[in-house]
Amino acid sequence: MKKGDTMKLPQNSIFIIGYPRSGTTLLQRLLVTQPGIFSFPETHYFCVIEKILKRDETGNILPECFDNVFKKINEKMEFQFTREEITTLTVLSERKLLSSKRFFEYIISRFLLNLHPAVERINSYRWIEKTPNHALFIDRIMEFYPEARILHILRHPVPSVFSRKIKFPFNHETPIDELARRWDSMLESVERFKEMYPGNIYTLRYEDLVEDMEKELAVVADFIGITFDFSLLSYFKNKEKNGTMILPSESWKLDDIQRDVSNTNLAYKERISPEDAQIIEEITIKGMNKYGYRPYHIH
Repeated sequence: MKKGDTMKLPQNSIFIIGYPRSGTTLLQRLLVTQPGIFSFPETHYFCVIEKILKRDETGNILPECFDNVFKKINEKMEFQFTREEITTLTVLSERKLLSSKRFFEYIISRFLLNLHPAVERINSYRWIEKTPNHALFIDRIMEFYPEARILHILRHPVPSVFSRKIKFPFNHETPIDELARRWDSMLESVERFKEMYPGNIYTLRYEDLVEDMEKELAVVADFIGITFDFSLLSYFKNKEKNGTMILPSESWKLDDIQRDVSNTNLAYKERISPEDAQIIEEITIKGMNKYGYRPYHIH
């Protein structure tokens, strides 16, 4: 394959979604311990990049939006196309051959070849795209990849919301009730999509995963259609492989990848007030009841 071209990607891709700080990165790390499964940093493609694309009546991306799009890709993915790659994309666009899906796969190809060069020589493999907020764009994912398997990981809303508020610099000032409403609306979105695509989406709880990892991963493996080698799980803390999925700006993930698998929900018990916990739970009570979550402060 010539540099600047793109690979023909497998279409049975795996997407990991869920409210931020719910265990999406942990699940990603566990799955890439398996041979033939590759991943990369979050693309934010459907929730950010695709929104700023300019397209003609046939859906072809117009080259006039490239400067803005490339800038946003660098901002969100810390990724820059080479001059040759930009030329290739421009030619495709001018020939009306650059659909949004083709552009997305161009990005995925570049990530895979840059981070996992050996993938080009592998006949059969799977790739994982993990962007939590893609939970709101499952319809678009399914339009691109009807064979996709979507793993939705759910965590008790109180530690999820509080972890998001204190770990993400851009959420320090976000009101706790607004973050709770986002947890609630994301779950509602996933539940709605599960009715539309019942065989493509599986929800697992973070708490169940960390309590009985092998049991939960066996179910996940069956859902995504792989044979899971549990003897390889010890590699989930592999710095070299995990480092390919974390951007330098994502400081909140650095501690996570060094930690053993354990339930960290109670770690926030002394830091979040009963009043804030009550606010979160009043907003998210419907989802809590459906997935068997008890009030946080009586655990």
